[in-house]
Amino acid sequence: MQSVEAVGSRRCQFHPGRGPGGRVAFAVVVIVLASSCRKAPEEELRVGFATTFSKLDPHLENRVASIEQLGNVYEPLVALDPEMRARPCLAESWSNPDADTWVFRIRPGVSFHDGTPLTAADVVSSLTRPLREPGLEARSFLLAVSEVKAAGTAVVVRTKWPNALLLGNLAFVPIVPKGSTTGTLESRPNGTGPWRVEGWTPGKALLLRRNETYWGPSPGFERARVDLSISLGEASSGIAAGKWHAVRYSSPEIEALAKQGDEYAFVSYPNIFLRHLAFDVASEETPFCPGIPNPFRRREVREAISLALDRTAIARKADPDAIPASQLVPPAIFGFDPGIPPPVQDLERARRLLVKAGLPGGFDVVLHRSGYGAAAEEVARQLSSIGIRVTVTQLPSSVFFSALDRNELSFWIVADGCMTGDALEMLLASFHSPDPSIGAGIDNYGNYRNPQLDRAIAGALLQPDPASRLPALQSALGTALADAAWVPLYFSREALVVRRPLVYGPRADGLVRLADLRRAP
Repeated sequence: MQSVEAVGSRRCQFHPGRGPGGRVAFAVVVIVLASSCRKAPEEELRVGFATTFSKLDPHLENRVASIEQLGNVYEPLVALDPEMRARPCLAESWSNPDADTWVFRIRPGVSFHDGTPLTAADVVSSLTRPLREPGLEARSFLLAVSEVKAAGTAVVVRTKWPNALLLGNLAFVPIVPKGSTTGTLESRPNGTGPWRVEGWTPGKALLLRRNETYWGPSPGFERARVDLSISLGEASSGIAAGKWHAVRYSSPEIEALAKQGDEYAFVSYPNIFLRHLAFDVASEETPFCPGIPNPFRRREVREAISLALDRTAIARKADPDAIPASQLVPPAIFGFDPGIPPPVQDLERARRLLVKAGLPGGFDVVLHRSGYGAAAEEVARQLSSIGIRVTVTQLPSSVFFSALDRNELSFWIVADGCMTGDALEMLLASFHSPDPSIGAGIDNYGNYRNPQLDRAIAGALLQPDPASRLPALQSALGTALADAAWVPLYFSREALVVRRPLVYGPRADGLVRLADLRRAP
């Protein structure tokens, strides 16, 4: 990976350079523990991130940097553990008495930072607010919800249809006090989490203080300062000067520093976001493939592109530690199929498929990107071997994703992942035929449609039991892969580097939670 790449607002997309949020494709986290860290836990925890966010209203943006940082302040009913499995949070338990009904028992003894007790009314308001107020991106996680009501100390959630994704979706809807508005949440943030906001410079710094009445394990530091949008120079000089206890920045220099001597524990693990190629598969003519009908409507063309690629070489160009992708989700995501073999490059078959598609001489096309420059150039080089002449064009992230929203691109490289830990999220959002009434296809920018796959996804939604749902997910993912709706390329890696005695257990989703930065026992 060449640089830290920021993330946009889509629920399962990794958007390089888009806006203020950020997921890092290869995030090196350096924990620099100064001598002061050996003192009593009343000191300030100082952390630097290359990524940033702009708003304190936790319902406003779905960007990963916002989810990551505000997740220290606010909590959902259901949380995801480090292995991305649903666990109780503000709901101490739940039940599913019928296919469309969920009952959540609210955890007793929880208070907001201002001392107000958490009630079922706060939960009802939090789960209905994004549906009532325009512009709140948390809405995308609640599109299946038809009714939310209090029942004593419990909250009853009814869905429009049986929805196996509900628990995972609720993990991204923080609970705020009843009556909260964007104005009140920006001026007086008020959550239930282990940290409360003490100061805020939009996009630059977040000052936190330990929540002394927190219902769960207390953070090991009294205060925390999170510096955002730091540069490589700031990261390097800050490390040298002992400015931060923790720094996350992707660069060879930072990684080399982390690996020096025996002061650090270095843990590397796969990132969940798939870097892939995608296409306009619906338009009869597509704007960046001149002179011929849209070739990407033909599965033979998409399959030829897949067969022409040496993914190991592409991954190596992008990041020496990247992992070539054999399917659409990594092993950490529920739905991964260990039985799918890795793809094999086959140039002769790729050329035959182009002949079958009526394109024996190949064609010209523009591959648009926002990030992933090295990978895009290697894709272009490899596709030239089968006569597909690719011009790589970089767009600013805001322009790139706006063009995707308007269906104006023909061929692009991007990344997507499942923040809920369940492949059903990706299948519903990116491969189901667009259907706003059920929240389906909201990230289906190529307008891909496959009625057989739609039926399979609908069937998986009806199966809340994981053991029953897994074969359906694997089958649906296999269908999308065989249809070359996307062409998977690689997964990057994340790295957590910890200076002893501070320890941090890695999460499969790559999020860094400040309360988990602890001294070794």
